[in-house]
Amino acid sequence: MAKQKKQDNKRSKIFVLDTNVLLHDPQCLHKFEDNTIAIPVEVLEELDKKKSAPGELGFSARKIHRDLRLLFDNDLEDEAKLKEAFRSALSCTLPTGGQLIVVINDFLINTKESESLNRLRATLFDLDKMDSRILASVFFLKEICDDQRVILVTKDANMALKGISLGLEVQDYMNDKISNKQMPSGLNEITLSQENFDLFIEEHGVDLPPEDTKDLYINEYVYLKHESNLEIARYHGDGQLEALIIGDSMGIKIPKGIRIQPLNLEQRMLMDAMLDEDIKLITCRGKAGTGKTLVTIASALYQTLGEDNIYERLFITRPLVHIGKDTGALPGTLEEKMAPYIAPFYDNLEVLFNNRKTAGESGNLDGSSQIDKITSNRKRKKAMAKLAKQPQNNEGHSEDSDKPRKPYQFLFDYGMVIVEAMTFIRGRSLANTIFIIDEAQNLTPHEAKTVVSRMGEGSKVILLGDPAQVDSMFLDAMSNGLVHTAQRLKGTEITAHIELTKGVRSELAELAADLL
Repeated sequence: MAKQKKQDNKRSKIFVLDTNVLLHDPQCLHKFEDNTIAIPVEVLEELDKKKSAPGELGFSARKIHRDLRLLFDNDLEDEAKLKEAFRSALSCTLPTGGQLIVVINDFLINTKESESLNRLRATLFDLDKMDSRILASVFFLKEICDDQRVILVTKDANMALKGISLGLEVQDYMNDKISNKQMPSGLNEITLSQENFDLFIEEHGVDLPPEDTKDLYINEYVYLKHESNLEIARYHGDGQLEALIIGDSMGIKIPKGIRIQPLNLEQRMLMDAMLDEDIKLITCRGKAGTGKTLVTIASALYQTLGEDNIYERLFITRPLVHIGKDTGALPGTLEEKMAPYIAPFYDNLEVLFNNRKTAGESGNLDGSSQIDKITSNRKRKKAMAKLAKQPQNNEGHSEDSDKPRKPYQFLFDYGMVIVEAMTFIRGRSLANTIFIIDEAQNLTPHEAKTVVSRMGEGSKVILLGDPAQVDSMFLDAMSNGLVHTAQRLKGTEITAHIELTKGVRSELAELAADLL
């Protein structure tokens, strides 16, 4: 497990944690090696306000409270053991060998004027604000701990700037942040001899010596080149390079939908990973307009609707992060509440089923007629059972059969596609399910772990996103759940990681993605 790195400076360090760090990673108390962790009492107050919040935010706040209580219950040091400077603090020893202290700022208790207190007031105009009081606690520790480095750890850029203006040492939380060197860019290219290239074409694979593949990880996609000829392959380990499942001119025909073909080599890679049952997790990053959502949904439906396919349902979700002004609480069912957030999915379903007649165009097809079109016996039985529960009118048709219907509505009617909110994923175990998370760059690493760990036997999860379009306040291109998951799981046999760079939506969309 990654630890907050020690610096070359041999002085012991005190890391003061901001509230957002604790909420971002509830396990962070165990990631600072044998250094001292300080938590201002104001942070506890902010955590208390978050403990009733829905979803991961409330869970993280409650977990931190429970962990702190357990640590202090088990190993609370006597006040006499504390340094005189920490007379207003609690302290205990951490399992890592470090010390944890909860600090009350004596500067704010003592009303006696001092140069340090005057400097605080000059920089932080309102010391009643929680952020200002937390900064004041860091300043207090720095003043009284001459022999130790005091470092504020925060993901709040504004607080970091204020801390720097006070002369404080400030760091971002680094344990889940990957470096630019770790972030892959483009595909590796291997030059083959004429013999090996011909063998790859004939046998759909080739074995290469270790020195040619020593820098590759399992399931990495690579370019194979000989003179002007170019092919793409996937590395399976032990020097084995295999051709992709989907060929240049091949595609997939979605049952009751259209046929879709990959438009470039990158989309072929994504479709290959989607159709490989042995791959259980895919991370796909790419700019807007590269086709990652359309190809993913098409491949998922291809594996969900047919007779012999292993997935029973497709789950669709995305983090509920607002862009611009919040529209407030939305009325309706869960599906109706989620509709504005997953509108891109509906747009793609419209494309994939645009050859399918709506109910109004085909003489108001009743439920039985639609059930007859389902190819899977298992799914047909489930659909018939659901139809039997629907209220019927005098003519034996469903009461809402006269309403205009989208060509893909049958997917939702029969439970083949389910819209799920991230808030309710905790505690579930999803078997035989293909799970698509769009805009995964807005997940924290902890949220990504929560989702992936919900997958049961026979399930597959796909994380889609663009690290350059992070909307969450405390995440960035190097610390979000998408890149964190890809980096931590890279090289395992059941995961694949793909980058799409070529826009296919339109010339204008490509121009906007590159230059705006």
